[in-house]
Amino acid sequence: MTLLTAGILIIGDEVLSGRTQDTNSNYIAKNLTSSGIKLEEIKIVQDQKDHIVNSVKLFSDKYSYVFTTGGIGPTHDDITSESIAEAFNKKYEINKEAFNILEKYYPEGEFNLSRQRMAKMPSDAQLIYNPITAAPGFIVNNVYVFPGVPKIMEVMFSNVLKNLKKGKPKKIITINTNLYESKLAPFLNEIQDKYKECSIGSYPYFNFLSKTGGVNISISSWTMDSLDDVEKEISEMIKLNGGNYSIV
Repeated sequence: MTLLTAGILIIGDEVLSGRTQDTNSNYIAKNLTSSGIKLEEIKIVQDQKDHIVNSVKLFSDKYSYVFTTGGIGPTHDDITSESIAEAFNKKYEINKEAFNILEKYYPEGEFNLSRQRMAKMPSDAQLIYNPITAAPGFIVNNVYVFPGVPKIMEVMFSNVLKNLKKGKPKKIITINTNLYESKLAPFLNEIQDKYKECSIGSYPYFNFLSKTGGVNISISSWTMDSLDDVEKEISEMIKLNGGNYSIV
């Protein structure tokens, strides 16, 4: 089975400056994983045309799906649509369907030139409909273009996800233990070497109030039919080292 892959481009100077916190990539990532699509890369791109063009071309060649968020609004720095048109050597022009949708949405006299920019996109783009504020996103080749506002993006992405080709969901098990990472590390290395088709990650935590801590051990795989043997081996290892564990 061919594994479906994806990359995310978060576009906007406001994210790079820290003024805006990106939550879109987290939302997309969780939904892709449960849909059997492996997210391999997330990149934040500044509002510069050459950076967007180069990133879109690179991601489009590397991954089954590319999802971009941000930069398709009505202001001068919203250059995502124009940049994607250039990336695929397409005309940047008014999409008649998008124009009609927006013209009907705004009260008479309020569909000004700035707002009309939201109807400009690469020629032959397929629209992604926006049930909240009407301004559509679009699809060109394997690139799916969304607005940056999280609530709007989430609704639009969920609708798009229904029609995407999906794969086998990633299997994930998390084991919590009160043992520390330094104690577990050599044993986890041995188990990882034994089970090459899965990924074993250890994520330490510490509660400063109770002065207690431990590790969450994540076992995940896109290809294994079951993680039961790996889970059993790690659980037995924890018990042999005097620790407690639970599946969380």
